[in-house]
Amino acid sequence: MTQIKAVIFDMDGLLVDSEPVWDKARAAMAAEAGKGWNEDDHKAVMGVSTQEWVDYMIQRLDLTLPPEQVQQHIIDRMVELYQAGVPYRPGAVAAVELAHAHYPTGVASGSPQVLIDTVTNDAAVAGKFQIVLSADTVPKGKPNPDVYLAVAKKLGVDPAACVCLEDSGNGILSGSRAGMKVIAVPDPRFPPSSEKLAHADIVLDSLEDFTLETIQQMEAL
Repeated sequence: MTQIKAVIFDMDGLLVDSEPVWDKARAAMAAEAGKGWNEDDHKAVMGVSTQEWVDYMIQRLDLTLPPEQVQQHIIDRMVELYQAGVPYRPGAVAAVELAHAHYPTGVASGSPQVLIDTVTNDAAVAGKFQIVLSADTVPKGKPNPDVYLAVAKKLGVDPAACVCLEDSGNGILSGSRAGMKVIAVPDPRFPPSSEKLAHADIVLDSLEDFTLETIQQMEAL
């Protein structure tokens, strides 16, 4: 039996309903370039690295801007949209409050650090995370374990004593490869493959189902 000593959250798609916000920011830039932005475009850039979606947008929209400006344009728009109101997923704030009340907590996200900071400084969750870290700061993003290992190290906790919560297939693999217990909370709009979901220790329908007992169940696995 392994005692759980920390809880680490993903952000996009788990705590925050981020995909519609990303889509809105990218569609606005496409409109400025005189282009459309459709469902295929949305799927093409979902869950990829910053460099990959920037390259896709430049090619798709025939942009002449350098990659750094494209990235900054979208991220600045995302910050504006989040500052106007963070679109938390159902049960997200309560889940963070519960974890924070009983364990050291962290965020391990593929988003740029400025977006993570914008969300985690929001009044609803401010001060409830000891460590917030972007995968942009480690050698390899999810599904590699680097970002989860880095957060565990900064928390001073053995990865095997950590529970991570994820919605995506790549995130589930990342936490599993880090040696952590994984709670999957898939978004039914963007479900992970059954092969990747099989790497989770527990699957919840919603963060509204996340309880202290859920974490304690991990200790018996």
